Amino acid sequence: MMMTPALEVKELTKHFGKVKALQGLTFSLPQGTRCAFVGANGAGKTTTFSLVGGFLRPTSGEIFVAGQQVASLQGATGQVGILPQDMRFFEERTLKSQLLLFAKLTGFVGKEAESEVTRVLESVSLQEKRDEPVRALSRGMRVRLGIAQALIGSPPLILLDEPMAGLDPVLRAQIRELLCSLGENTTVVISSHELGELQSFCNFICVIDSGRALFVGEMEDLLHGKSSLTYTLGSVPEDLSELEKTSPSSSFLRKDNYTLVVQFTESTPSQMNKKVLPWLLENQISIEEVTYQKSLEEAYLSILDEKRLR
Repeated sequence: MMMTPALEVKELTKHFGKVKALQGLTFSLPQGTRCAFVGANGAGKTTTFSLVGGFLRPTSGEIFVAGQQVASLQGATGQVGILPQDMRFFEERTLKSQLLLFAKLTGFVGKEAESEVTRVLESVSLQEKRDEPVRALSRGMRVRLGIAQALIGSPPLILLDEPMAGLDPVLRAQIRELLCSLGENTTVVISSHELGELQSFCNFICVIDSGRALFVGEMEDLLHGKSSLTYTLGSVPEDLSELEKTSPSSSFLRKDNYTLVVQFTESTPSQMNKKVLPWLLENQISIEEVTYQKSLEEAYLSILDEKRLR
C-alpha cells in the first residue's frame, strides 16, 4: 500500500493579470522528507508556498496536503505551518503573547493554548525569552520565533521561505539542528538560494523554473554523476580543443585566465586527472591546486542548461 504524499500539487497555475507565475506545476513529496525547493527569483517558489498555505487561490489545478485538498483560503487547516520570507510580528507584544494569539487563531483555547506555546518555545530554545518584546530579538531569534509559530499544532508539513537569509554560519547551524530535530513525521520544505546549505540538510529536491517543475526526486539522484575538478593554473589557454578530445563526454570550461573547470559524468576523479594532467604538463602549464567537487549548484545549473537546449 502506497503512503499518502505529504504534499501533492497537480497542474497548478496562478496568473496575476498577464503574468503567469505558475504554469502547470506538478510534483509530489513523500512524507518525512526534507525538501529543497529551488529556483531563481521569479520562478514561482513564494507563489507556490502562498497557494499551499491557503493565502492565495490558484487559477487552476489542485493541491493536496496529507491527502486533504486545499480548496479555500483557509487552506488545509492544521496541516501546514509556514514561515514567510517577509515574516512580520507585533513588535510590542511579548513572544508568549504573540504565539498565544496565533495558537488561539489555530483553534487552541485556555490552558491548552498556553501549554502549546510553552512546547514550541522550548522546541526552539526561546522559553527564557518568552516575556520579552519581539522588537528586542536578533535576526536569528526572529527566525526561531517564526519556526515556533509554524510548529503550533504540530502540522505534518512545514514550509520555510528563505529561513537562512542574513544568518551567520553559527546561527545557520543552530537552525539546521533545530529542523533536524523535528522527526520523521514532519515534512520540511525549504526555499533558499543557499544551495550549499540545502545540499547539507535536504534529502529531496524540487527544482522549478518559470512556474514549472524541472526535476523532482532524491537529492542523491540529482547529484549522481554531477562531478567536477577545478584546476588553479599558472595560465589557461584559450584553445582547449586538444584537451576536449581526451574526453568528449566531459565539459571543459575556461572560467578565467587561471581557472579550468572540468565537469564529467562517466569518469572517476582519478581517471579524469590521468587525462588532464599529462596535457597540462605537456603544454608546460604550472598547476597550483586541484579540487574535487560534487555540488548542488553545478547540478542545478546543468538542469537549467538542459532546459535551454530543448
